[in-house]
Amino acid sequence: QLERLAKTGDNPSAPEHDERPPRQIAGESANCLTGDLPYATTPTSGTPDQNQPPVNDKTSFTDLLSLGLFEQSPSQDIIEFLTRTYFEKWQYAAPMLHPTRYTMSLYLPPHMQPPMCLQYIVMASGAEVTKTHRQLAMPFYHRAKAYVEADEMRLDLVADTTQKKGDGQFFATVAHAQCWTLIANFEAQQLYFAQASMSLCRAIRIGQMLGLHRVDGEGVDAMSLLPPPQDWSEAEERRRTWWVIYSSDRFVSGSTGWPVMINQQDITTHLPASETAFETGVEEQTSPLTSILLQEGRDFSAFAGRVLAATCFFQAFQHSTRTLPDDDLTDPRTSRNWKRHREIDNDLVGLLAALPDDLKLPQNIQSRNATFVNSMIHTSIILLHRAALARIGSSGLPEHMAKQSQARLICAAEEILNIIRMMPDITQTLKNPMMNFCIYTASLVFLENWDTSAQDYRRQDNLNFILRIIILAAKVWNNPVTKSTAVQLAVDMRKRGLESEAVEKATEFSSGLDMEPIMAKGSSSSSNFVYQGKITDDAAHDMPD
Repeated sequence: QLERLAKTGDNPSAPEHDERPPRQIAGESANCLTGDLPYATTPTSGTPDQNQPPVNDKTSFTDLLSLGLFEQSPSQDIIEFLTRTYFEKWQYAAPMLHPTRYTMSLYLPPHMQPPMCLQYIVMASGAEVTKTHRQLAMPFYHRAKAYVEADEMRLDLVADTTQKKGDGQFFATVAHAQCWTLIANFEAQQLYFAQASMSLCRAIRIGQMLGLHRVDGEGVDAMSLLPPPQDWSEAEERRRTWWVIYSSDRFVSGSTGWPVMINQQDITTHLPASETAFETGVEEQTSPLTSILLQEGRDFSAFAGRVLAATCFFQAFQHSTRTLPDDDLTDPRTSRNWKRHREIDNDLVGLLAALPDDLKLPQNIQSRNATFVNSMIHTSIILLHRAALARIGSSGLPEHMAKQSQARLICAAEEILNIIRMMPDITQTLKNPMMNFCIYTASLVFLENWDTSAQDYRRQDNLNFILRIIILAAKVWNNPVTKSTAVQLAVDMRKRGLESEAVEKATEFSSGLDMEPIMAKGSSSSSNFVYQGKITDDAAHDMPD
């Protein structure tokens, strides 16, 4: 069945058809980690033997459980291709899996491979960024969720009386935390924001149960369900898994307005090391998050730069939506709100200046991580100063303060625009909902026309360019996030009388889409826009045949 789905691909070894009917999910998941790599699982949890007879109606429930999850396994060529594609094109967004160790583990005996839930979501993520196998993305995503949810129920069903039911040992593993995080990322790309948030919550709690937030902590509070790491690389993978979860939590909160789930004060895990150190296993000393934020730490890695950008983004958003009580906004020198504004602004400027060489632009314009981190920093500046302008206007503060914030807004929006112009693969980058958020936030600056000295044609040219890029990405990848963003930006432009050919093209996407705006103000008093999460999404619950 999978080979039939992939017949449009470039895999010459895939058979044209398979007359065996697809097998249905029965109950128990495949592999479960008992720790980190190398992967270890229970003997009955491997990929089922394709020669096993189908389950009949008279099969006992216990026998059914022992057989595991049934479906035709994808061919080895597809597994290798999609896994390789994931590491080449999507690993930058969640750099927590060790590329070499993970890939090699796929050739181990079934009971030593990664859990099937992790394998399937890695392949689903790889399929989502390829044109030849994209039709496999959703089936693999559904399989990943079925396996990981079955793992959660597993201890209530095991026959081994030596295991205590419900103690969570089978699903509370590093691999399952990684799986739920990748599932959340995948769901966000499909516009399933509510489901993505719930999946991320599971990853957060599993990570906390495992003590991933205290890998470098000491004392009783740092005890976890995991045994000590076997080497530095294993400890680093735990750190990286935690920081991917943490960054996702900050990005979700800052782009939806929902509260964060992680208390920064509870974290003692050091920031991640460089990619080279992680892949080669050469130990590298890093600093805690707090020391870097206080500018007391040493240099930081590219991944750590992403973590810091996520932290500053959330701080800017949080400050833009909250006003401290009993504070006099009319006095910028003594106001706690204005003091906090200056602290965050200085942190953003300092972070931009302190970025490591592999995050600096334009020399690293082909690095998706570099473009993402820089775009997020400039987006944070826009959030901060949009809120500042709203407070300046409501408090009757001097005009020169408004002009300063307007200048910062325009500069940040133009920097994002310049990054977009230089990027060689912008259509694929826009599959990331946060990059759509950055671009839409920049377009708000041009829509509101803060730069009164600029000619109207320049303003419309900038907006048309942004809209054309979003339309191109939507057509190339048929992505619901980019489609919805294009429609909303076109509506915003039309409301302001900015008609163009790009606006007409964007309206073509409106058919078949929920016309409720993808972005909206969190409240009437808010100065910034957030993604709107939907409570239900039937598409996310429909399992494929």
